[in-house]
Amino acid sequence: MRRRGFLGGVATMAGGAFSYAESSMNKTNIKSFGKIYSHLQDPALRTKDIGDSVLVIDGAEFSGVNFADLIWRNLRFVNCDFIGAYEIKLERLEQSLFENCRFGGIHSFGDMVDVKFLRCQARGRTFIQGQSDSKNLVFEKCSFVGKSSEPNEWGSVGSYAQATFMACEAKWFNLRGHSKLDLVDCSIEDVNAVPWHEHGGSHVFIDKCKLRGTLDLSGGGSLLLSLTVQDTVLENLDLRDATVKGDVTMERIKGGYINAYVRQAGGLRIRNSQILGNGRKIFEAYAGGIQSIEIDTVVFGGDLSSEPVTIAGGFSLKSADRISNISQSIDIRNSTIPTLDASYLHTQRLVLQDNQIMRANMSNSRVADLEISGTRITGKLDFHGTQATQQKVDLSAGSTFGRVDQMDGSNIRLQPRSTR
Repeated sequence: MRRRGFLGGVATMAGGAFSYAESSMNKTNIKSFGKIYSHLQDPALRTKDIGDSVLVIDGAEFSGVNFADLIWRNLRFVNCDFIGAYEIKLERLEQSLFENCRFGGIHSFGDMVDVKFLRCQARGRTFIQGQSDSKNLVFEKCSFVGKSSEPNEWGSVGSYAQATFMACEAKWFNLRGHSKLDLVDCSIEDVNAVPWHEHGGSHVFIDKCKLRGTLDLSGGGSLLLSLTVQDTVLENLDLRDATVKGDVTMERIKGGYINAYVRQAGGLRIRNSQILGNGRKIFEAYAGGIQSIEIDTVVFGGDLSSEPVTIAGGFSLKSADRISNISQSIDIRNSTIPTLDASYLHTQRLVLQDNQIMRANMSNSRVADLEISGTRITGKLDFHGTQATQQKVDLSAGSTFGRVDQMDGSNIRLQPRSTR
């Protein structure tokens, strides 16, 4: 096990953080639990006395007592309060359950293996973080609530490895699973779930959740191996500047604003979804950093006064060194988009099929293979400065009466209006 400095440099924030300890409900301090206390302090004595049977600790307050460099296993904590800073610094915790417990402060249970927190609570700047060999760590029906919208005041729960949150509630908190993070049936508001790059990246899976405020996965230090979001309602998903080694997949989501302006991703797939925006911004992605993009059966909200749905970038007219790696494909099908900004693309393949678009800007791009069919573009079409090596462009779907075409400097060939 590699033990890192607990909280990665935020330990100095501990002072004054434990207002949650205002009341411990008059619980008895663990020092008064006789043999149970002795067994926690000396696991070898416990094994000698009771073997591997489960040790139940009910209604205890853990404060003012140090438990350091110990291995605990087969424990059940029921209705206990954990209060303090660095008093619990275990090496390892195995096969244990926390049930209806409350936490305030900083608690290190070391590597947590086969550990569940059930109906537990953490408030304020509280930190419960498993070390790098943690696995099968589950938080179920728990509540984590900060006291300020300022991120520097938030607490953190999870592990430097894997963590699963099921039917949990969280607000103004950090949820961590630096190698694998699962959020299932959770209701959260303004939460940071960034997996730090120094841990090698995380698979993030979000299913059947309600995400209010911002779910923050952004920043140059954010490294994901993959991101899957499905059957989820979200208000604001922020992936700005994150690196995703594999794919970002979103299916059956109903969302507000999604910032997918990642530095790098293997693929971006959005299917059978509604992305309605926040009244101004709707969706944006940096195409130059994503190898393949697929948008299929997606309704984008907004109107002509909103900012465009942006899937752009990768080509620069100013300097060759600003040209990104060529993306493999951008495929948009069966979707409704008020205004599309797909300018400055540099891609092997661009396909628009069976879409409803009011205004489309595909200017100043370089495309090896361009295909457009079954797509209605009713307001304005801007292809100026765009060059395609091969093209199959059929814009005969629907009426083009009143549409403005801007084609100067482009080799894209449109049918004469009389045939459209």
